[in-house]
Amino acid sequence: MLNKPGGPGGPGGRFAFIDAGEAARMLGIDRITLEQWIKDGRIKPKRGVGRESFFRAADIQALYNELHPEAELAAAVEADERESAGEAPQAPVRKKQDPQMRVYLRLQADAKWFDISEEDIQTWFKQLAPDGYERNKRNVEHTIKKLQYLVGLIDDAQQRQAEL
Repeated sequence: MLNKPGGPGGPGGRFAFIDAGEAARMLGIDRITLEQWIKDGRIKPKRGVGRESFFRAADIQALYNELHPEAELAAAVEADERESAGEAPQAPVRKKQDPQMRVYLRLQADAKWFDISEEDIQTWFKQLAPDGYERNKRNVEHTIKKLQYLVGLIDDAQQRQAEL
C-alpha cells in the first residue's frame, strides 16, 4: 500500500493512494461491491503493477463522505425520522432544510436497505416488543406511500421525456 492515509477523515497527502482491500474496508463494503462500483463508474481505479488497482485517497474519502453523511446531516435525518413518526422534536429545534436537501437525505438513508437481508429483518422483528408493532407499521406504511409517490413522479417524467 502506498502512502496509506489514516482512514476517513485522517491525514493523507494530495497524491496518497490505497489498495482495493483497504478501500473496501474504509468504505465498509466487500470487494465484489467495490468491483461493481468500478464497473458503474462510481469510483475510478489507478492501475498498479500487474492487475492490482489503487485508488486516490481523496476519491475514497469523497465516496465515504457521500455514503456516511456528516454528523449534522445524520442528526437531521434522525430528526426527520422522528418527525415522520409523529414524535416531538428534541431540543434544540433544528433549522428547516430546503425540500431538495430533505428528499436527498431521506433517499440517501433509505438507499442503505440493499445491505439488509430478509433474515436481518426477521431477527429484528423477533426482538421487537409488541407495543412497537403499531408504531412501526405506521412508519412503514407512511414510507411506502411517500416512495410510491416518488416513483409516480419519476414514471411521469420518464413518460413525458419519451414523448419528446
